[in-house]
Amino acid sequence: MSAVVERARALFRPGRDADLRTVTRTFTIIGHDAIAATHGATLFARAAEEAPGVRLRFLSESHVDAPVLRQGTADLEVGVIDATAPEVHVETVHEDRMLGVVRAGHPLLTGELTAERFATEADHLGVSRRGRLHGPVDEALAELGLERRVVGSVGTFPSSLFVLRETDLVGLVSSWGCPPAAALGLVTFEVPLALPPLPVGLAWHPRHDADPAHAWLRGCVRELMRRSAGGD
Repeated sequence: MSAVVERARALFRPGRDADLRTVTRTFTIIGHDAIAATHGATLFARAAEEAPGVRLRFLSESHVDAPVLRQGTADLEVGVIDATAPEVHVETVHEDRMLGVVRAGHPLLTGELTAERFATEADHLGVSRRGRLHGPVDEALAELGLERRVVGSVGTFPSSLFVLRETDLVGLVSSWGCPPAAALGLVTFEVPLALPPLPVGLAWHPRHDADPAHAWLRGCVRELMRRSAGGD
């Protein structure tokens, strides 16, 4: 549906005091696939209780950038938002950080973990929707005169966890990915590097500002994000 039609619909939506139990809508959330893995069950349960006519669709980030919020392909973007379009609202909820993740019993978990051990004593696996093999970790290592060996990358976070569980490869995970990693018996650890923080938040098109159902969705996701970050 075009942005023009969406704007027209927004003008005739009920006020913020509308009964969400009478709303029939399908919302599309786009972002890192760890979002659905970590928060999907809670969001579906909350929708069933508070807005039973609402259906949720989770889309993974594409390897091709597109104005999905403006086009109406997605209603809400969640994660590390890199959208720069002036018409998109971006709200940072908290700052996240990257952790290392390995199988239980991995050699790196024994003894003091230094940057040199992290870089040289194991091969690494990347996660990239674009297939990138280089990132902030490599830049931080380069500042110390170190280099890690990245043997490859996978396109989704869950697939990386299953690879890590069966190998001695080292992966990276944000706080969102800790619950599914723990469920697979993986162990997370602090990366011995000064890595830049990850601003995590929400993004949406302003045509949804006065939409009570969309405001409800934003509130649900915002609450879950703050809870996972240890906030109130």
